[in-house]
Amino acid sequence: MTELVLAIDAGTTGVRAMFFEKSGKVAAKAYEEFESLYPNPSWVEQRSESWWEKACKTIQRCITQSNISPEHVISISVTNQRETVVPIDENGKSLRNAIVWQDRRTVPQCEFIKKETPPAQVYSITGLTVDPYFTAPKILWIKEKEKSIFEKTHKFLLVHDYLIYRLSGELITDFSNASRTLLFDIRTADWSDVMMNTLDITREKLPSPVEPGTHVGTLTEKAAKDTGLKAGIPIIAGGGDQQCAALGVGVVREGMIKSTTGTGTFILAYSNTVRHDPARRVLCSRHVVPNAFVIEASMFTTGSALRWFRDNLGSEELAIADETGADPYDVITDCAKDVPAGSEGVIHIPHFVGAGAPNWNPHARGIFAGLALGHTRAHLMRAILEGVAYEIRTNIDVMRELGIPVKQVRVTGGAARSETWMQIQADILRIPVVRTQMEEATAVGAAILAFKGVNVFKSVAKAAEEMVKTRPPLEPRAETLQVYKKGFETFKGLYEAISKIRMDDL
Repeated sequence: MTELVLAIDAGTTGVRAMFFEKSGKVAAKAYEEFESLYPNPSWVEQRSESWWEKACKTIQRCITQSNISPEHVISISVTNQRETVVPIDENGKSLRNAIVWQDRRTVPQCEFIKKETPPAQVYSITGLTVDPYFTAPKILWIKEKEKSIFEKTHKFLLVHDYLIYRLSGELITDFSNASRTLLFDIRTADWSDVMMNTLDITREKLPSPVEPGTHVGTLTEKAAKDTGLKAGIPIIAGGGDQQCAALGVGVVREGMIKSTTGTGTFILAYSNTVRHDPARRVLCSRHVVPNAFVIEASMFTTGSALRWFRDNLGSEELAIADETGADPYDVITDCAKDVPAGSEGVIHIPHFVGAGAPNWNPHARGIFAGLALGHTRAHLMRAILEGVAYEIRTNIDVMRELGIPVKQVRVTGGAARSETWMQIQADILRIPVVRTQMEEATAVGAAILAFKGVNVFKSVAKAAEEMVKTRPPLEPRAETLQVYKKGFETFKGLYEAISKIRMDDL
């Protein structure tokens, strides 16, 4: 009998169910999108019930289409979009739509937090800056604007927590997700009394934090009926999508960095200890690897900058893709490949929705600079690819400054499919860029935790060594060194020159 684990990956736009063998081989997978709601232009919400509905649907499809036997499934784990929160009542019913990590309504609540607790103290305790990105301001918004809902709330749950609850009936979170709430002490691995008291959010309204990979319960009879699985399967605490992706590409020791580029880019460096940046440019959170941490840089608009080009200026590439059956992004990166390194002087800053790490400037906006009449749309395409790589380089340089060794970067996400883009990153970062054979690294990380939770592997590091398969590295090319050295200096100088301008006020 082949033993399988189920990884449920609930991302920002949909849910993916994947069944894995111990070797890392995928036995079945299915994906379903769910809808995001926009009550106001800067608000983003989702129906928590849709996470469960799509999880059940994808699991059922795997079972029926790939002849998965529920008898072979030995454990289930969950990974998720982080920071998103939903309040539930004592019966487990959602009291309102979930507020998604992308939501920006909580700027006033962030100002309140900064006033009540010095940002340096918040950073020291939680490893985070005060930003609408995180969970606590969302809870505060509900507390202030929807008081009756706050009072009825039994627990505030993250996506992982909600799905674990629907699977097992247990109300838990894991260290990696909890450390993205602004309420968690990353050193003690527990809710922070200082932050809870300051924000008047009681421990009773929060789930119990446990270490990722912990056996927390079993699949209930009702959940078994909903999913088509067998009741009693062990449910294992998973982790946040970025930490799971780091595990899923083998980032289990110092010197290794994970970079995921999808809508945004998330860089995580492995650390054995808490590392704080005096300038608070990068963040520190709990890893899904026991007793380990990740130093993280979050960039909000990277892959979505390329999507912006596709949707607004890429009609020609879309037509070629439609005619040839190719992916439009492959057409775009092929065109960019023909432009010389450095885009012949065109520089792009990819801050369409503000700058994340290391600048944390919500007023920053996207820029194309250096345009001349001889430049073409292809120059803009390549400039986007290079601009994202420059932004990644900026953050990696901060990590080096903090004493974090950087020997290679392992890449995941949609951008990793493009060898052109990844070679540009290797050339600009000046370190090897390594792709893995399995694209869905986040689910691989959850699967590793699922196996560890039932003692198939002695450690998550050992599991990663066996399950993660890498491709040959892309090495930085000597011939691009000088042009990208100059380009990177120009990129930094351009941002510095315009950083004080409130572009959103123009």
